[in-house]
Amino acid sequence: MTTFLLNFLYKVAIDKHTQEPRRVLFFVLYYVIGFFVTFIVFTMVLLCLEVYDFPFARNLIYRQLGEPVLLALEAILF
Repeated sequence: MTTFLLNFLYKVAIDKHTQEPRRVLFFVLYYVIGFFVTFIVFTMVLLCLEVYDFPFARNLIYRQLGEPVLLALEAILF
């Protein structure tokens, strides 16, 4: 199974004719990983604000982003 997975990833990531990495794949991975890291950092900041009881920051975020966005984030995380 591991060999199959590695061969599949190699075929997806490397162009067969030029033996070079596919740029589109790495471009997409770059932005997907970047979005995920940004999401995690933003979530950590929100959790830290909750732990240290800074309601003014939460209220500011509610006014800026809107309540539905924050409720959706909390639903995804918890």
